[in-house]
Amino acid sequence: MSLNLAACHALMFRSYERVTPSLRGYDQFTRDLSAMRQLFARAGIATEGMPAVIVTGSKGKGSTALLTAAFLQAMGHKVGLVTSPNYLDLRERVRLNGRMIPEADYMRIINTLAPHLDAVEAVLPPGKYLSPTGLFLAVALCYFAEQQATALVLEVGRGGRFDDISLYRNTVAVFMPIMGEHLDKMGPTVADIAWHKSGIIAPGCTVVSVPQSAQVGAIIAREAAAQSAALLQIGQDVTYTQSLSAAGQQQVTITHKGVAQTFTLATHAIYQGLNAAAAYAAATALSPRAIDAQIVSRLRFAGRCQQVQAHPAVLVDGAINRQAAELARASLLPLKTSPLVLVTALPHDKDDRGLLETLAPHADTVIVTRVSAGHLHFNDNVLHTARRLHSRVIDQPDVDAAFSAAQEYAGSAGTIWVVGTQSLVRDALRFWRQDLLSVFAED
Repeated sequence: MSLNLAACHALMFRSYERVTPSLRGYDQFTRDLSAMRQLFARAGIATEGMPAVIVTGSKGKGSTALLTAAFLQAMGHKVGLVTSPNYLDLRERVRLNGRMIPEADYMRIINTLAPHLDAVEAVLPPGKYLSPTGLFLAVALCYFAEQQATALVLEVGRGGRFDDISLYRNTVAVFMPIMGEHLDKMGPTVADIAWHKSGIIAPGCTVVSVPQSAQVGAIIAREAAAQSAALLQIGQDVTYTQSLSAAGQQQVTITHKGVAQTFTLATHAIYQGLNAAAAYAAATALSPRAIDAQIVSRLRFAGRCQQVQAHPAVLVDGAINRQAAELARASLLPLKTSPLVLVTALPHDKDDRGLLETLAPHADTVIVTRVSAGHLHFNDNVLHTARRLHSRVIDQPDVDAAFSAAQEYAGSAGTIWVVGTQSLVRDALRFWRQDLLSVFAED
């Protein structure tokens, strides 16, 4: 019997959810790619052939993957893009030329893969599983092959060396800023994180890295040398300048090998300048062709300093620590009107103090909420921190009620900042009815 859409979604997470309660320890001990290799072999899924960019890092990798795909499409490529997590629909993880995989194709491919998945899963040793990241990659590669994609951009789920995305042989490896994240899975130090992420460097590929700490940079350079990979450094080999127009657009000029090109990005987020430079370096390393800048200018950045409503102005960003909050603040302050309402939700393991110390002083009202996703753990630390820092703090656990209250407090002339965990971004995009079918405006 054919699986319906809900059953297809459930199948993608079945194996992982079976073992989740017992998963403990670092990825090198809990993640095993051999089962996914068996699935690919059984289903006849190629893990090389199309030129591919793999993007990793602790922040900015989703935007950079999106920008890389846009640059490649602007060169004339038919581009397959894999990202995670999704916001409103699981199919957002698989896109071709910016448009998510059609429901009919998604269901058809999963139904085709289901017998292979069942056979591999049936003989898995205890504690081993087929990861959702790998299964979405399998669906994507089937779809991209059918559609005759000519270039791929693949965002790592977590880490790199033991992430299923690394199963595909890449031409370019991109490293966005690497810092202490998922220390319980890849740690215990930042050097360990860098070692995990440097595993995406394939023999003879091109490595693109944004500025890193000395320790992280040395690890990437050492791994690149070991794999005979060329290394391009943003800020040295590829440079950029940026400015914000009165219309809230970024003008980013990128210079490489003495040639400068200027692109307009429809975003308030100043951090997209660095992401664009890394994406440009990756795309031109993969395919040195002329770029149609108009395609890039139509790119939308869901949940990245994104304005989802005009009156009151509602701006949404996924900052979860001090550094990201500082970038969000620099991007959003020029758009501030009064009264300003900050709505935030952060799970127990995020930097609530750093975010609130950065953003709360600019707000007239702070609303602390939760999110609709049931898998995240929240405690009262965010609320207590907010009340130490601000005189007007409202505790509203229901996220939709928090958004409604923010609109009431802001009025038609005010501004709402929705800043916090990605699940809060997801709830905001749902509440303000955003259409994520395509990453391009007017597509």
